[in-house]
Amino acid sequence: MVDRMVDRMVDRTVDRPLTLLHTADLHLGMAFPGLGERGREHREQLRRTFARIVEVALERRVDLLVVAGDLFHSPRQGEGTIAFVRDQFRRLGEGGVRVALVAGNHDPFVEESVWTRGRFQEAPHVHLFGPAPEAVTYPDLDLTVVGQSVGPDGAAGLAAWPRRPTTTRFAVGVAHGSAYREGMVEDGPIHPADIRALGLDYLALGDWHSPSQVTGPPTPAWYAGAPEFLAMDQEGGQVLLVTIPAPGAATVEAVPVGRRRYRRRQVDVTGLDPAQVQTDLLAEADPDTVLDVVLTGLAPPGAGPDPRALEDALQEVCFRARVRDARRPLLDEATLEAFPERTLVGRFIREMRRRADAAPQEEREVIEEALQLGVALLLHPEDV
Repeated sequence: MVDRMVDRMVDRTVDRPLTLLHTADLHLGMAFPGLGERGREHREQLRRTFARIVEVALERRVDLLVVAGDLFHSPRQGEGTIAFVRDQFRRLGEGGVRVALVAGNHDPFVEESVWTRGRFQEAPHVHLFGPAPEAVTYPDLDLTVVGQSVGPDGAAGLAAWPRRPTTTRFAVGVAHGSAYREGMVEDGPIHPADIRALGLDYLALGDWHSPSQVTGPPTPAWYAGAPEFLAMDQEGGQVLLVTIPAPGAATVEAVPVGRRRYRRRQVDVTGLDPAQVQTDLLAEADPDTVLDVVLTGLAPPGAGPDPRALEDALQEVCFRARVRDARRPLLDEATLEAFPERTLVGRFIREMRRRADAAPQEEREVIEEALQLGVALLLHPEDV
């Protein structure tokens, strides 16, 4: 293994771009109890996806595989999972690919954990960062990597990290934790201002299961997202191929690796035939699709697609399906007339009725639909 690493080192030139493969949040060992009998199979799929990530790293001949935390779902893992990861790291070493990784909030760097039992860092091409900020240098790559694992005290910010080193041409970082976003993630320990202050060519982040850019050039920071489906409302399934031809010039390419695909569909069922709604959704389904459907629009009480029946039909052909009902009831004439004229809704109804009476026959159906939608929004402004 070491001889092959040296062979690749000899072939490098100063002008060769630095290439990284960034992944995170694989959650090996996750049980998936909500998937029922499919949980065990999907647990095995996580292993297959990690093996596919290794294949991509070897095929693309990247310099470094960066794992930004939560490789494991918990710090307690069986020997089978540990042996599997060791074997994948061995493949990378034999192919001349280094590994830099941190522990995450699900698999923190603590005593008597998968990290102490696994001894992954004993391999010469693997570097596991501890719970304090540290830097490792790869002279043949002209690269410094700064990183910090999540320790017993939880995720830390970047304020204590060393500033960009001047001893190497390239500098990248790897960390795990939520990024601060005003009004959204107020308690995120990783602040965009700190990222920019570090001056790194790239910061590989883990924790968020959907891919997301936190800062842009010349100091880009990205969440890779989970490489395989983990839960609803999370769009993952890829790793990030990072190419850095020169300092401050990183480019990021998403590379699909996951088997299961999460798709969210919002369907306005107003005036639609329930059978056609089901047919259209079934056309998008296959055994590897996770279909998340939200029914919207207006429907008379008791009419339109039955969410439970629709979910059952989709579950027959999908890996997993969920149907949520966000429709508003189509109000009948008696209900509309009951709104007092002195109220905003009552005035709106009567104004739309006046317009419908004055409109040509072919336009009245459109105005009636606009009336129903308008009343629904006035009664439920949170839907806007």
